[in-house]
Amino acid sequence: MKEILSVILSTLVFMLAMPLAYGQPLDTATNVDTTSNLNANTTDPEATIGKSENLTITDLRFRGESNQITGTVTNNSTNEQSSISIYAVLFDSDDSFLGIAQGRPLVESLPPADNSPFSIDLFSGFGLFAMPEEVNGIDHYTIYVRGYEPLF
Repeated sequence: MKEILSVILSTLVFMLAMPLAYGQPLDTATNVDTTSNLNANTTDPEATIGKSENLTITDLRFRGESNQITGTVTNNSTNEQSSISIYAVLFDSDDSFLGIAQGRPLVESLPPADNSPFSIDLFSGFGLFAMPEEVNGIDHYTIYVRGYEPLF
């Protein structure tokens, strides 16, 4: 059990520290939908987007009614990006960690300047999961996106 928790904690620390290690500060999303959440009668959680050198997230929207986060990922590099993954790190109002959810774009290999919609199901995770009762407790979240240049 200790080994599993250690691996999970190490993965979380790695995911959160990676953008900062490369000098990539966090941006506050400017196009987040701020309509009220029908499930909890509160405003939608605040979103922060971690910067990425090659990929950009836009049209970010928290969809509490379907327990999803949706948006568009764009390849802003001069090379194709593949194996694209988008991660949402979820927190409550006390900044306590709730979970990590992972999503993928509809098109997983993007040529330069191309884009694709994506969806993150908040009930599926990357080592950790957001539990249904925790989705209503989400106060804020950070989105990270990773992609790779194809090997051949």
